[in-house]
Amino acid sequence: MSYDYSSESKLLELPNPYRLQNRLLWLCAVVLALAGITSLVWARDALQDQALHHAAAPLAAGLLMLAAGIACAAVAARRLRFFFGRGRPHSLAPEIPPGATGNSPRADQIKDILRQGGLTYPEPQGPVEGLLYHWRPNLITAPERVQALAKFHVFNLLAFAVTLLSYLVSSLLFGNPLVRPWIGILYFGFGAFFLLKPLLARQRARLSALSLVLLIAAAILAPVAIGLVSPALPRLGEFSLGAQTLAMLVGALAACGLAVAAVMAQVGREAPQTRASVEQVRLSMNAPPASLIDELDRILQSEWTERIPNRRYARIDPVTTAASPSGSFAGELFDETQPLPVAGTKAPTFGAAFSEPRHRPVLLLDLYATALLLAATVFSLSFVHGFDVLGAWRENRYSLLGTSAILAGLAWFCFDTAATLWGRFDFESVLVWVETVGNYQTSRIGTGNALTSQMNTQNDVVRTESMTLRVWRARIESVAFGKDEPRQVTAMFSTEKEAKALAAHLSEFGQAQSVLVAPGAEADRARMAALGVGERVLGRTTAQDASAASVQQEIYTAAAKSRQAAIESGDAAAPPMFCSACAAPVQPGARYCSNCAAPLQPAG
Repeated sequence: MSYDYSSESKLLELPNPYRLQNRLLWLCAVVLALAGITSLVWARDALQDQALHHAAAPLAAGLLMLAAGIACAAVAARRLRFFFGRGRPHSLAPEIPPGATGNSPRADQIKDILRQGGLTYPEPQGPVEGLLYHWRPNLITAPERVQALAKFHVFNLLAFAVTLLSYLVSSLLFGNPLVRPWIGILYFGFGAFFLLKPLLARQRARLSALSLVLLIAAAILAPVAIGLVSPALPRLGEFSLGAQTLAMLVGALAACGLAVAAVMAQVGREAPQTRASVEQVRLSMNAPPASLIDELDRILQSEWTERIPNRRYARIDPVTTAASPSGSFAGELFDETQPLPVAGTKAPTFGAAFSEPRHRPVLLLDLYATALLLAATVFSLSFVHGFDVLGAWRENRYSLLGTSAILAGLAWFCFDTAATLWGRFDFESVLVWVETVGNYQTSRIGTGNALTSQMNTQNDVVRTESMTLRVWRARIESVAFGKDEPRQVTAMFSTEKEAKALAAHLSEFGQAQSVLVAPGAEADRARMAALGVGERVLGRTTAQDASAASVQQEIYTAAAKSRQAAIESGDAAAPPMFCSACAAPVQPGARYCSNCAAPLQPAG
């Protein structure tokens, strides 16, 4: 993912949350590097003296400690600067690209949270979870990642506690010097395979009800059973895994205990709020309902947080077909503003971390990991110093090597658990969901009188009667454990004022839509002016034609009267007859004009 930089806002430039852990990792890196170099120097001296049997262990240990030191430095260096671009945190649901429409099942889940005004969490399962949620009832409303970590660490804590108790009872109360080495071997194998290995792999300990029964029985019966078969067992002498077993069980128990405390510190003392604002309006408008979605899109863009586009999770445009006289429609728009860090977010110092309840156990977990790693380094140096491959195994103190490996593994577990909790980020944003549902009818409206008006228009109108307009709005808080990890809604707060204002604006916009069409462009006005000039010219021509026709009619009437008078007086030279349509002379007795073929009226 690329880093998107904007010089206008610094709100997304979060302080480095791993600052304290990085300092401890740098310290461990320096110690491991020095220890590795020291071990390699011992190996070089042994090689120079041609004592190869003394060089093998320092050489291997030196290389391992140098690799571990470089790994610690690499983790700290990778997190030395912390960048958080506007593409983070991850969205709550798949985003809809600009200009596209669609929805997703995850978006429906977020909308259901707004509709119900509540958050859903998985119910606890099993006896251990029952005890856990009885101890901390507010854990049920904590983020799901916190609940999962709490279940994981509490189960492992109980598993190590039961195993340690069983080992102590079996070894100290019922054991004797002959059977204690075998008891240590038995519990070490059980703890390493069923407890420590799953712990380092981030899995629950393999402890079932049957395992619990066997541990209780082993605490009582194992010493007696080993004593019965001890004559057939080989003599172990001074060999014992008791120290390694105690280091494993006690060290892991302390690590799990600190991890449980650190996780429980992330649980709030009070249940979060879960309220969302909803406004429902009954709206009638003479315009397509899709115009409301367009207006809402403009409003949301004008309210972008820090000029960062909203995350769009759903857009469905209401479809109305002009060719259909009536029908139903449904549309929606669902946006989330850019999530911003909760006010007051800052990287703690050592003093602030110890004084803040949420950070104190996390820092203690890091300090414990540092102590374990330093102790493992000291044990490793003690083991390789003077190591002789050819010497007796009792003289080489292999127990130091086993203890060192166990402590190093537990230190890595503690650092990783603390890093998960340091990477918690709390955000706040606003969810806006608007949906429209209703029926529509189409009709045609015309303006102007078709007989007398010189200009008239007609347009098809989509009318929605009693459409349902719902506005859902809430300010939410969300959390992510890591900038590239999924984000979860943890609280919702009502925004009644803003929801009412948005619903009122959309209602006013819908009712203000016009149903009449009138030309308003500059080109339309120029063309209408040209048409007006033409109409005035045509008006003058028509008046002149009417005047000429009147004169022609008067001439025809006078000629007709003169001819009629001549006929009545018996005058042979009667005036000629003229056509009433074109005023051309016609022959006496003709019924049609020879010039224009118009019917002639008989004289008189």
